[in-house]
Amino acid sequence: MEHHFYNEYTKILLVTDCVVFCFKDKQLNVLLVKKDSEPSKGEWCLPSAFVSENESVDNTVRRALAAKTGLEDIFIEQVRCFGDVNRDPYARVVSIMYYALINIKDYDERLNKNSNTRWFSVKELPVMVYDQNEMVEAAIRRMRYRTMEKPVGLNMLSPLFTISQLHSLVEAIQDKPRDKRNFRKIVEEAYYIEKTDKIDKSSSKRGAALYRFNQRLYEHYLKHKL
Repeated sequence: MEHHFYNEYTKILLVTDCVVFCFKDKQLNVLLVKKDSEPSKGEWCLPSAFVSENESVDNTVRRALAAKTGLEDIFIEQVRCFGDVNRDPYARVVSIMYYALINIKDYDERLNKNSNTRWFSVKELPVMVYDQNEMVEAAIRRMRYRTMEKPVGLNMLSPLFTISQLHSLVEAIQDKPRDKRNFRKIVEEAYYIEKTDKIDKSSSKRGAALYRFNQRLYEHYLKHKL
């Protein structure tokens, strides 16, 4: 039986926008898409998609990210809703905004040409459509807060990483310098970050020890911390 309980209400379009971060050239970078159709053709925007009738917002985000990154298993987190009445000049559109973290080595660079995508440093972002520059700022604030609670930033590194690489990542996320000696001490005392017997020799002949994140030990740490 067809019901008309909501006919009196205005229909509103629902879209997802996602701020995709990677760690590249010792900087946080954001993936942007150049629109190839109207409205706002030729302008830069975040990976976005309208929510289908039989699709969850999480699945909408993952569908859009798969199309623009070639990746499916990506860390995502919902940040907030952007719903100002006049945020989109063409229609009444409400956006559910997310951020995502990927390892640049997993990204398919061929998609840069195929789907008009490009990485921008967070310090050199162009003016984007609508309120999307504000979305990036909100995503950065959330990510900084979250990385103080749990090691989500590791999603932007390879499974094996050096302390120097982790140090550079944390400095980029927090946008401020960290004392290297104190940072090394903190990492070595965090027993859920394990030192392996592998060596990275890409930066010197002597090489640097490679570390990895241990999820089991981290869960043990959280259990006893609480």
